[in-house]
Amino acid sequence: MNNTLKPLTLAIALVFSPTTFAEDFIPQQSAPALEAMTAVTEAPFVQEAVSEEFVSAEQQVLDFMNTKGWNEGWDPTKQRLFVMHSESFNTEDPSYDDSFITKRSQYALITSMGSKAKMVEFMRTQMTAMDQMSAPGTDVHAALNAKYQKLEKKIDAQQRQLMKLLAEVDAAEAEKLKGVTWQDRRDAYADALIKKLDESYSAGKLQDKKLAKFEKAKKRYLEAATEMSEIEKQAQAIKGSVSLEATSTVETLAKAPIMGASILLQSESWNEEEEEYQVATLMVWSPKLEKAAKAIITGEEFPLKPKKAMTVGNWLKTQEAATLVGPRQYVDKDGHRWFIGAYAMPVEGSSSLKRKNKGIAELFAKKEAAMALYADIETQKSAAIAMQTRSGDLKGKDHTEVATSLAETTKQSIENRPVSGLSKLFTKTVVHPISQQKIYVVAYGISGNSAAEALKMERSAFQSAASGNRAIQQSIADKKQLDKELTKSNAVVQSSNVSLAEENKVKANVTNHSVKIKSTSTTNSLLNAPSIDEDDF
Repeated sequence: MNNTLKPLTLAIALVFSPTTFAEDFIPQQSAPALEAMTAVTEAPFVQEAVSEEFVSAEQQVLDFMNTKGWNEGWDPTKQRLFVMHSESFNTEDPSYDDSFITKRSQYALITSMGSKAKMVEFMRTQMTAMDQMSAPGTDVHAALNAKYQKLEKKIDAQQRQLMKLLAEVDAAEAEKLKGVTWQDRRDAYADALIKKLDESYSAGKLQDKKLAKFEKAKKRYLEAATEMSEIEKQAQAIKGSVSLEATSTVETLAKAPIMGASILLQSESWNEEEEEYQVATLMVWSPKLEKAAKAIITGEEFPLKPKKAMTVGNWLKTQEAATLVGPRQYVDKDGHRWFIGAYAMPVEGSSSLKRKNKGIAELFAKKEAAMALYADIETQKSAAIAMQTRSGDLKGKDHTEVATSLAETTKQSIENRPVSGLSKLFTKTVVHPISQQKIYVVAYGISGNSAAEALKMERSAFQSAASGNRAIQQSIADKKQLDKELTKSNAVVQSSNVSLAEENKVKANVTNHSVKIKSTSTTNSLLNAPSIDEDDF
């Protein structure tokens, strides 16, 4: 397969395999209604690694959901909750971004946590919200604007009267002035009309009857122009003042434990034009998943029938390792449900760096497996929108500005929780298709059976250790008793030795005076060689 992605898009990595069934996520009594979905999920999934047209990770998940007939939210018929969530970060180019793999893995975890937060919000959300609007008691600018427009009409009327008079006394000059644009040169136009009429009057062309009309129009024009000039000064002084303010705020708080939530789909995409990398996941929760997770923690029996499936290790080998990050679940051929956590880190560079990154991947994979079983989720969000409208020029438009804010704190945590039966199920070093960087992928898992076996092993180990400790204590007590008896016997032997020495001394004195005893031969080596069976060693 061509590793050069044009455009660079990594398709969905499915947790559904040819042997993953829809009924794994819903109560068993609803299984008869799922024959069609089961038939679909039994079909092998072919991983699409190259797309001719760019499709975002989020859209890939939505498109796949549409093919399955799944919708986000609670499904009351099949008793399950689907949540889709995506996160994005900017990077110039994943191929030379040294921290890309770590950022991508972390954003995958943030995406998973965001999905769980939405599940908690579905359960119960504590909300505080407010919408508020305020405006000045009197809109001075609006009042001035209305007066200004009234004066414009007055000036326009006087201008028409002056034009009519000029046309009567000098039609040619009036026709010439018609070419002046009123909107652009209002004052110049009116002044020109008045000047020509004054000249006509001086020349005796303006009759007394028309003179009265001219003087009245001229007076009204000058009064209106003076008043308009004053209004413009006032408007300029208050230009930009606030005429309306509106704010909307909302705060939400949700927290609850989540047990058994698991990722069904994970997708990633790289938008080369916008230099944006996106990770999207579809997460599912159901009462059946919760019961299975609870059974592992409490040690309750939650048996499932053996099914046509793989071992969990073989199933993981069929997954697209390049997109394997976060919680997963799988029911194996023996009916054991596995809760799985996966993580990936880069494995390029020095041997010490590789060792560190592998260690980080192992710990985070364990963490994801544990949090797939149980995690306390708390999410607190607040959003605000502020809008402010300020006055502009007279006859002009107001200016409205909007500011927005979003604050969020979301966390998932476990503290001092024992985890039994957690074991490494899968490791693989692969080339990430988008960045072309080598990554180390590791998955840890836990099932009800593995947890039970681990607890048996733990009890056996402690019981054996306790038996050993009791034996050691008995041995110590026996040793003390033996030491006591040995000390006592040594005292008797020493007393006997003194008596024997005295007796021998007397005998020696007697012998020296009578018979000389011949001494026996001596040796400087001794050997004690018992029979030896080499099989004992």
